[in-house]
Amino acid sequence: MKKKLVILGIVAILVCVGLSGCNQQTSNTLSPKKSKFVGTWHNSTTVNIDLFSDGTCKFQSINGTWNLKNDKLVLIFTDYSITYNYVFSNNNQTLTLTDIYEGATFNVTKQ
Repeated sequence: MKKKLVILGIVAILVCVGLSGCNQQTSNTLSPKKSKFVGTWHNSTTVNIDLFSDGTCKFQSINGTWNLKNDKLVLIFTDYSITYNYVFSNNNQTLTLTDIYEGATFNVTKQ
């Protein structure tokens, strides 16, 4: 009986040690590069961009998704997408976005 308890105890310890090493990352885990974008961005000319950690976004009042592709920020909506070159400044609190097709540039600040 004592031998069974010892074996059971060892098995329980091995299971606990094995499970404690499990990596809890999922496909939704953001890279450090992507995590800098997550948040609410605003400027004085009423540009509002909300970038959520689940890959969804809200640009002005339009819902969509966002991603980083080829070092560009891509906002995807039902009928169109917008691709921006980007530069962070001010300790990642200011984001300068330049539309790669129209060339329009604007700054937004993290709220």
